[in-house]
Amino acid sequence: YWQRMRVRRWRRKAAVNALGAAATGIVTAIVVWTKFAEGAWLVTVAIPVLVLAMLGTRRHYSRVARRLRAGASAVASAPDATNRTLLVVETIDLGDAMVLERALDGRTIAPDGLSAIHVPLLRTDPGIRPRWFHVAGGEPLLHVLDSAAGPVEAVLEQVWRLPRGESDFVTVVVPELFRRRSLLEQARRPFELSLKLRLLSESGVVVVDVPTVATDPMHELPELAVRVFVSGVNAASMRAVNWAGTLGVPDARAVSFAFDGQEAAELRREWAASGPRIPLDVDAAPYRDLGEPVLAYLRGLTEEEGREVLAVLPELVLRGWARLLHNQRALYLKRLLLFEPNVVLASVPYQLLR
Repeated sequence: YWQRMRVRRWRRKAAVNALGAAATGIVTAIVVWTKFAEGAWLVTVAIPVLVLAMLGTRRHYSRVARRLRAGASAVASAPDATNRTLLVVETIDLGDAMVLERALDGRTIAPDGLSAIHVPLLRTDPGIRPRWFHVAGGEPLLHVLDSAAGPVEAVLEQVWRLPRGESDFVTVVVPELFRRRSLLEQARRPFELSLKLRLLSESGVVVVDVPTVATDPMHELPELAVRVFVSGVNAASMRAVNWAGTLGVPDARAVSFAFDGQEAAELRREWAASGPRIPLDVDAAPYRDLGEPVLAYLRGLTEEEGREVLAVLPELVLRGWARLLHNQRALYLKRLLLFEPNVVLASVPYQLLR
């Protein structure tokens, strides 16, 4: 360290550190030699294993960061994208009616066409097709799928029929009606949970989760604002920005939360240099805590009556053990915002499969 920094009187400081390191090394060698059979062997094994594990983790993060930075330009420069939307209808409830109203308005989730699909389950309403026809006013028609291979597989088959790529998105809208604001309510909807998890591994697919609490009052069709949560200029963030651009919503911005002023300035400089398609807001997140800053930012937008926010979350998808090292922030935000009034969640996965 001192050889690299070479500050004033660095040799004297290096000598002091070297003396301390030598004393520590001698003590360590004596303890290991005299107490080896009494438990010191565990330290001699555990410490090298931990050091190697941490070095491997750091090497993995560095490699992923390089790949994301390298792919940012390619994703950002992709041509204007198309967006085909599938609305999963399980019941004619409050959540479906609200989503249908947005989709038919043409401003938000279905700019390039909407298809409504239904997978028969154990308690499926046998008269759902005529009821849907009445609610939708004739369009779009409700397509009832064959669930012989399983309900999730039936939806996936419809997704596989549609073109997907850097400039072709498939958006799957999953309405969910909850009785109360509790994460345990998600367990009552195993089909929706399994579908959302499975769709994250499909390239070119965006999952829009529209949670509605039964006790929340209904409002007229709200004005929509789109906010893309980004951590920097990388391929995952730029892909989410590209998808947000397909919606054609005038009030669309990226938002990031910096832990200090230096990080905020660097992020603004990098964003301006990359030439993204939407402006960036940078808010402060002291103490590296995102919860309160995110809620304060969103509530500042939704406190205006008749306004709703579509929160777009980029998600990095990897295979194997590497899954444990990524997406913790996205999972935290999903849990935080699941029951937040007037907030709709959209997950935009970026596949980084080795």
